[in-house]
Amino acid sequence: MKKINAIILLSSLTSASVFAGAYVENREAYNLASDQGEVMLRVGYNFDMGAGIMLTNTYTFQREDELKHGYNEIEGWYPLFKPTDKLTIQPGGLINDKSIGSGGAVYLDVNYKFVPWFNLTVRNRYNHNNYSSTDLSGELDNNDTYEIGTYWNFKITDKFSYTFEPHYFMRVNDFNSSNGKDHHWEITNTFRYRINEHWAALFRITLVRS
Repeated sequence: MKKINAIILLSSLTSASVFAGAYVENREAYNLASDQGEVMLRVGYNFDMGAGIMLTNTYTFQREDELKHGYNEIEGWYPLFKPTDKLTIQPGGLINDKSIGSGGAVYLDVNYKFVPWFNLTVRNRYNHNNYSSTDLSGELDNNDTYEIGTYWNFKITDKFSYTFEPHYFMRVNDFNSSNGKDHHWEITNTFRYRINEHWAALFRITLVRS
């Protein structure tokens, strides 16, 4: 039987245009397993052709604990190849920095719009840490992961949408996830409600499974 190792609740309020333009997002998340919260501020810009860039700054906190800086991150993506009006191939990447060191990731998205109310994205992503950690053999190495994720995007109404996001993580080197294995699942359910053309509210539940 699959075991749930953590439940992460997230809510956010986003100021954004419907199509291209700048946006600001404020997000709060809470991990019920670690009893740790996170506050995030994000600013970004979406271009007309589908490319985008965003800057993220986070802080973490626990009960009766002061805010501590989490990480800074910059991410960008570009729709490199669009053979049809339904199929898009889009690479992206990010770099981040936190107290224990820096890291980054590169990914490739393949999105297909099946019908006006449903599209699917498949993502292959490599997550790299520039700093070393002690592995299971007692040696220093990079605790990198290879990630395969899918985004099942459903447009329920003009204002309400739902995304189902199963992600599978595999440790590249001799490390284990928090479940004691070299792999784990993270399954996210995202509910988004567009208040008007400039504001949207989001609620997300992530289950971390063995």
